[in-house]
Amino acid sequence: MQQYFILEKIGTNDVICFDDEQTHHIRDVLRMKENTVVRIVDQDNKAAFATIFYEGKKAKASNIELDLNNNEMTCQITLCLGLIKKEKWDVVLQKCTELGVSRIIPFESSRTIVKAKEDKSTKKLERWNKIMLEAAEQSKRNRVPIIYEPIQFKELGKYLSDCNCVAYEDAKITGEKLRNLIDKRSMTIVIGPEGGLSSDEVDSLMNQGFHCISLGKRTLRAETAAMYVCSAIDALVE
Repeated sequence: MQQYFILEKIGTNDVICFDDEQTHHIRDVLRMKENTVVRIVDQDNKAAFATIFYEGKKAKASNIELDLNNNEMTCQITLCLGLIKKEKWDVVLQKCTELGVSRIIPFESSRTIVKAKEDKSTKKLERWNKIMLEAAEQSKRNRVPIIYEPIQFKELGKYLSDCNCVAYEDAKITGEKLRNLIDKRSMTIVIGPEGGLSSDEVDSLMNQGFHCISLGKRTLRAETAAMYVCSAIDALVE
């Protein structure tokens, strides 16, 4: 079943009007027949099932029936991830959205290879939001995660949760286990870029109250670590 996020509030009208891009997708890409049932989610995260029909060239939906299932995680995950190469970054956005992340904070650190360019930030943010929107629709989420413009490492302290952790490849020596730190309300996880975090950066976060955690015996790539953390929290919380 296809899902669409809509601007109209569910329950206000008996008929939902899809925008031009959604109409194109429904009518020309998927070639949906009238009476096809889709899932719709409004800006208040309210979901419903609705039946497609066409009025001229415009796709609309009626016979709205509320869907009381909430597909969101109980734990709000904030993923702070050092910028990595475009192809890998796009995969992280897609998969972590599917896995339930609440917000993603891209950052630059001392070992970041990829640098954020201010003149391209708007276009990048638009593309990132589109990737996450499509992933949220595919995975039937009730909300689209928030992604922020890239920040500097020193600003990470602004994005704290009830439990705050930094994954560090040398944490197997002194690091704590993620399962012992799980907080069902909210968690912030910091993962470094391809070059990893420096020991000074890890110390800086720990001085701000972050727990240093290990993600196991094997050293994971940044994109793997990001997906692993979201999946592990989901398994431990749900």
